[in-house]
Amino acid sequence: MRHRIARALASGAALAALLLGTPRPAAAADLLDQIKTQGSLTIGTSNDAPLSYVENGQAAGVLPDILREFFSRAGIKAELKVVAMPFNSLIPSLQSNRIELIGDAMYVRPARQQVIDFTEVTFYNPESLDVAKGNPKNLHQLADLCGRAAGSYQGTTYIDTLRQASAKCPAGKPIDIRQYPTIQNVLADLSAGRIDAAVVDSSLSAYALKQNKELSFELVADYRPEDKKSSLCAFGVAKGNPAFLKAFNETYASMRADGTAARILEKWGLTPTDFFLKLD
Repeated sequence: MRHRIARALASGAALAALLLGTPRPAAAADLLDQIKTQGSLTIGTSNDAPLSYVENGQAAGVLPDILREFFSRAGIKAELKVVAMPFNSLIPSLQSNRIELIGDAMYVRPARQQVIDFTEVTFYNPESLDVAKGNPKNLHQLADLCGRAAGSYQGTTYIDTLRQASAKCPAGKPIDIRQYPTIQNVLADLSAGRIDAAVVDSSLSAYALKQNKELSFELVADYRPEDKKSSLCAFGVAKGNPAFLKAFNETYASMRADGTAARILEKWGLTPTDFFLKLD
């Protein structure tokens, strides 16, 4: 019995010494401090112009420009590094520390919020209603497409959106839905007058206008997307970075208020800017 007690006491003393003598790992530094210390921020992108892509080895697009402006206003001297990857690799790469921030147009979803944190909304990226320049047929909502030809590209939810809208049209006036292989094909036919409207990705159609001045169409400014709220995008970071989130959110709010965010979007062709920055 005495031996067992002695052994127990010895084991307890050894355990206490181990616990007291072994330093506990320090808590990981907040991303904000990490950026300041190392002088860089590594972002992940799926290479999706004009939102976020790699050009000549550098991060380019709307979202990198927003981050650089944040650095400037926060007094942070840091280089923006970029790693291109498939979209579905962004969250795993953040969790494995391959990247430090998801610098892509990622929708905020409950399942994603369980594993990473998001900033406040950076912009909205819903579908757009594109029409001939000047909107000569006065098309403003999907209901206006009844009895007309409208197109989108295969494999997208926009085809279903058009089908649902067509089902609500008066008898004998369905939407003549045209499906195309790519968004470029859709916009080419819209510019040529072969269809009356297109329902496509808003940021891509806006960027196409900036890239090709010969395209003769415009985004309908007062079009109300089917579910714009669900299209909000934000930067993603690992859990446990409250200082970074607070600093970015406050800075970006000021960028929106003073028109800087709008100017960045306009630079990359995302106009009308209110369509992308405002919910209503």
